[in-house]
Amino acid sequence: NIGGSNTLACLCKIDDNLGKATKIYPLPHMYVIKDLVPDMSNFYAQYRSIEPYLKKKDGSDKNIGDKQYLQTTGDRAKLDGLYECILCACCSTSCPSYWWNSDKYLGPAVLMQAYRWMVDSRDDYTSERLFQMEDRFSVYRCHTIMNCTKTCPKGLNPGLAIGEIKKMLAKYNSKEAKQLAQA
Repeated sequence: NIGGSNTLACLCKIDDNLGKATKIYPLPHMYVIKDLVPDMSNFYAQYRSIEPYLKKKDGSDKNIGDKQYLQTTGDRAKLDGLYECILCACCSTSCPSYWWNSDKYLGPAVLMQAYRWMVDSRDDYTSERLFQMEDRFSVYRCHTIMNCTKTCPKGLNPGLAIGEIKKMLAKYNSKEAKQLAQA
């Protein structure tokens, strides 16, 4: 956190006014290990929980590196603005919902990565990944304050990805309700 904003030190321009102090703090709302080093173990455990890797139902995921899984140009374009995330946690630590529920709420960075795997045409577990998001501490904890988008040093939009997951869940739930009504 430099001058009150979560950012990356390697990208932040520091004020040329030498008479003015530049304040540097560790990422807010995270335990500090030492000096400016935050404890990111909870953040990475949450990231691990979404299974951020390609999964195939035909069993071919055991040898996933041995084969190419091709995508159309359009399918590949859906991943733009998602895969560039460097997991710096600037967005998550600027999110009030994450401050209050960091033990349960996945936060903007992890939810954006979850969406990245949901829209990947090569992955066969979209509905399972979507079902995993259906609890009150996943996407529904996002109140679209959009601090995440303002603070992202890569210029990504986690809020948009979370909104897209909400739309996918709404479609999924309405489809499920129709199936129950027909039964």
